[in-house]
Amino acid sequence: MKLNIFLDEKKTVAIVCNQWGDTGKGKFVDYFAKWADIIARGTGEANAGHTIILNNKKYVFHLVPSGILYDSLGKINVVGRGVAFDPRAFIEELNILDKENMTYNNLKISLNAKLILPCHILFDRLKESNAGANKIGTTGRGIGPIYVDHYDRKGLTVNDMLNKSLFEKKLKKNITENLSLLKNYDKEMIKTILMHSHLENGAFYNEETILDIPQIINYYTENYADKLRKYICDAEEFLRENVHKKKILLEGAQGLLLSVDHGSYPYVTSCDTTISGLTKGVGLSEKDVDLNLGIVKAFYMTRVGQGPFPTEMGGELSDKHCSSNTKDTERATYPNASLNSEDELQLGIAVRYIGQEYGATTGRPRRTGWLDLPLLRRATITNGPDIILTKVDVLNDAKKIKLCTEYEYNGDNYYYGDKLIKKGDKIKIAIVDSLILGRCKPIYKEFPGWLSEIKNIKEYKDLPQNLKNIVEYIEKDCNVNVRIISVGAERDETIIKG
Repeated sequence: MKLNIFLDEKKTVAIVCNQWGDTGKGKFVDYFAKWADIIARGTGEANAGHTIILNNKKYVFHLVPSGILYDSLGKINVVGRGVAFDPRAFIEELNILDKENMTYNNLKISLNAKLILPCHILFDRLKESNAGANKIGTTGRGIGPIYVDHYDRKGLTVNDMLNKSLFEKKLKKNITENLSLLKNYDKEMIKTILMHSHLENGAFYNEETILDIPQIINYYTENYADKLRKYICDAEEFLRENVHKKKILLEGAQGLLLSVDHGSYPYVTSCDTTISGLTKGVGLSEKDVDLNLGIVKAFYMTRVGQGPFPTEMGGELSDKHCSSNTKDTERATYPNASLNSEDELQLGIAVRYIGQEYGATTGRPRRTGWLDLPLLRRATITNGPDIILTKVDVLNDAKKIKLCTEYEYNGDNYYYGDKLIKKGDKIKIAIVDSLILGRCKPIYKEFPGWLSEIKNIKEYKDLPQNLKNIVEYIEKDCNVNVRIISVGAERDETIIKG
C-alpha cells in the first residue's frame, strides 16, 4: 500500500512513542516527512535523541526536528513552545548540518519555547551527583530545573534573548533566587561541572560569583541570538493558521511511559510526552489530529536509566550491568552473547548488540526486555489503538519469542485508590505506579521465531507466517491496529499494513 493512499484525506498526523522512548520515531518522522508540508516538534529537550539512517549514514538530532533532511524541498520544520530549548545545543546541530552541506532555510523556532540557562544544567548535575541510591538517571541537560522555574513563574523564553535589557533583568532575578541553593554543594564540584563543553567550557564560571552573569548575557543575547534571530517567530500562530489546510506532521519525543503525567513516576522526564502533551506543545488540540501513530519496539523493549522494568532480561543483574558498563566493556566481557542464549543477561546483551541499543544522547547501554503487553494496553488508552512496530528485524535469528501477556503481583497489600492490590493478583492492564510495577512478575506466552531475513520484504503478505502470527496475536489481544511494520533501519525498509 502506498503512503499517499494510506494517508488519503488526512491533514494532520502525529508520531508518538508508547514505550520508554528509543523506539524509532526519528525514522518515521523522516519517512512521513516526504508526505508533509510542515513537520512540528512539540515536546522533549536536548536529552531526546532521534536517529535517522539514510544511505547507511547515521544522523542524530536532539532538538532539530527530524524532517530537516527535507528542508531543500521546501518542507517547513517547527520547534514548538513545548520544547525546552538549549540554544547552544541547537546551534551545535545547525553547525553539523552546515558541515554536511544541508540547508535549514525553512526552520521556525517558537518564541515561547522555554529557555535553558547554565544554572539549569548546573543544578541538574549537582542534584543527580548527590542523589546516591535515589538517582533518577537524568541526562544532566537541565530539564528538571527548567520546569521548576517555569512553574515557579521565573523562567525565561526564547524571545527573551532578542531583548537584551529584559533578558538581563529576568536573568538576574532568576539567578539571584537560585544561587542561594548552591551553598549546600561542594565548590570544586560546581567548578568542574561549569567547565563542561555543554556550558561553553567554563565561560559561564566566575570564581567569586560562581555564575558569570555578564558572560551569560553576552552569549545568549549576542552569540546565540545572532545565529537564531531570523528563525524565531510565533510558531503556534503559524501552525493554527495552517491546520486543516496544509499537511502537518507532529513529532513526539521520548515515550508515554516517561510522561510526567502518565509515566512510571518519579522515573520520568519533566514534560507530558503523550499525544495530549505533543499537541499542546505546538498550540493545537488532539481534535486537530487525524491519525495518531504510537510506536512500539517489537518484540522487545528498552529502558534507559532507573525505574521498574518487569520484563527486563536479566532483571536486577541487568540493571546493575547497564549502569556500570559501556558498549566496549560489554563486548569485551560477553563477545559471544546470543539471541538463543539460555542466560537472560546474555540474551539481553545480544539484543542490545544487534539493535544498537545505546543512548543516542548519552551512549549508555539501554536495559532490554521482552515486549510488555500490559504496558501496551495502558499506553493505547491514552495514545489510541493505531501502532507502528519497529526493529522487528533485530530478532530475525531468535528461535523463540516471548510476550508478557499479564503480571502476577508479588508485593505487600497496596491500596491503589479504592482498589486493594494483593499478592497473587493477576494484572492485565498495567498500573503505571512504580511501587506496583516494580513488584510485578511477568507471565509469558512463547512463540516460535521466523529465523529468516526480512529487510527486503515489501508486502505484509510476504512476511514469514511465524512473524505474522505474533503480529496478529498482539492485534487481537490488545485491541490495536498494527498499521506499519519496520523491517530495517533505512527509509524504504518499511511495510504499510493498512
